[in-house]
Amino acid sequence: MPTVDVVDETFLVVERARVAAEFADPAAWPALWPDLRLTVVTDRGDQGVRWTVTGALVGSMEVWLEEVLDGTVLHYYLRADGAGADGGPVPLPPRRAAAEARRRHRHAKALALALKRRLENGRPPGEPAAPTADGPNAGGSRAGGPNAGGPNAGGSRAGGSGGSRGNSGAGGS
Repeated sequence: MPTVDVVDETFLVVERARVAAEFADPAAWPALWPDLRLTVVTDRGDQGVRWTVTGALVGSMEVWLEEVLDGTVLHYYLRADGAGADGGPVPLPPRRAAAEARRRHRHAKALALALKRRLENGRPPGEPAAPTADGPNAGGSRAGGPNAGGPNAGGSRAGGSGGSRGNSGAGGS
C-alpha cells in the first residue's frame, strides 16, 4: 500500500471536454507538477488520464473527469511512495508520509480551484456557465499550475469550490 494516498474532488461548471483539454498536453505537465515525471498509462480522452509517476515520488496518478449535471467533477488521485536512490519506491515514515500527503492535497486543491476560477469565468454560484468569446464554456489559457491565477490571485472567491472531499491517507490529517 502506498504511503502517500491523496484523493480530491472538485465540481466545475464547465464541459468535460474543456477540462480534459487542460490535461491533454504533456508539455503542460511540468508546470502543473514540477517535481514529478509522468508517463501516460491510459489516455481516456475526455474522461481523463492515468500516469505512472517518477521523480520526487514513485507510483501512480490519475485525473478522472465525470460529467455531472451541467458540469464536470474533477477527481484527482495520487498513490505513491518516496523515491529511493535507485529511483524505485521507498515507503516514507508515517509522519513524513502524512506531511507529504497534506502538501500534495493542498497542491491538488489549489490547481483545481485555479482551473475552476478561470474556466468558469466569473460565473456566480447557482448560475449557468458564463459565456465567453470562444463559446459558452471556453476559458482562455491553461492553468500553468496552482499559483498562476491560483487561489490567491486577484478576483473574489465568490465562485466557491463547489463540492469537494479530500483524503490525505497515510495516517490522515
